[in-house]
Amino acid sequence: MPSRRLSHARTPVTLQTVAERVGVSTMTVSNVINGRGKVSAETRARVTEAIRATGYVPNVAARRLAGAAGTRLGLLYPDIRSPFLTEVLLAALASANAVGAQLVVREGGLVTVAHAEQLVMQAIEAGAEGLLLVPPYAELLAGSAYFQRLGIPAAAIAGAVPLQGMQTVRIDNRLAADQLTTHLVQAGHTQIAFITGPMDHGDSHERLLGFQQAMARHGLAIAPAHIRTGRFCFQSGCEAAESLLAEPSRPTAILASNDDMALGVLWVAQRAGLRVPQDLSVAAFDDTAASRRAWPPLTVAAQPMGAMADAAVAAIIATLVGKAEMPEGEQVLAHTLLVRTSSGPPRR
Repeated sequence: MPSRRLSHARTPVTLQTVAERVGVSTMTVSNVINGRGKVSAETRARVTEAIRATGYVPNVAARRLAGAAGTRLGLLYPDIRSPFLTEVLLAALASANAVGAQLVVREGGLVTVAHAEQLVMQAIEAGAEGLLLVPPYAELLAGSAYFQRLGIPAAAIAGAVPLQGMQTVRIDNRLAADQLTTHLVQAGHTQIAFITGPMDHGDSHERLLGFQQAMARHGLAIAPAHIRTGRFCFQSGCEAAESLLAEPSRPTAILASNDDMALGVLWVAQRAGLRVPQDLSVAAFDDTAASRRAWPPLTVAAQPMGAMADAAVAAIIATLVGKAEMPEGEQVLAHTLLVRTSSGPPRR
């Protein structure tokens, strides 16, 4: 008797599959995914576990064939209020509008893989066909098996290194930090402090390495107390500046890992009666509108936000219209060192 080949085709997992497994409606499952509606903590946990157990992923390919008006791109970003994230949002909106795409924005509240995955599901449920990611969500999703199964085109804006399953569009953070540090050293500073960003961001590591690299090359020691960890927000810049300026060997220059923290340094310095740059030089990264309007205006390594957003959107659109494979690797765009009046020679 001829042998019969058995079919091992797997039945697609749908929203209905998850709902039946938990014993709830598809609306309840959708509400859990999108973080809306009145769902008990116990039901939410059961639905989340069922999504993981069944391997449910939204059908992105079907959405692309559904003929929705205009391509939709999802932007996922953390809930930190900062000038930089405002610049990212505005740049992404402009880039999406330029190619006739719509932007679906999802703001995250937790820095976990599970929360990042939930934000992805929310964006796709809202019609997103590709994703624009901001650290730390880019780094979190690069290590997510769930995200890899989706096969959705994604690009990380202002990341630090190549990430699995997406393209990274960035500047050379290490080189930029090296150049800012060298600028301060050449101005005559030897006691330079550094405020890092959150260390779950790849760019925080790269900027710290660039600072350390430049100090070592110029034969300057870094006092352990002169490196402080910030959170990419104004308040953390204030806290770091207060502790640094209270040190017996007070630094004559502070390099902050973003504009918002540098603005906190300026505020604390001026409240303490210090003149910038005569008593304290300050430099930073990004070149947001706030850095240009500060007094004195900040010396910065400027990130080309418009060009970065354009490149990220172009990579996703090229994939969606079939002109390119899934975006991977990285694009490193040129930054600009802008020397303004917040930095100068130390007072002798």
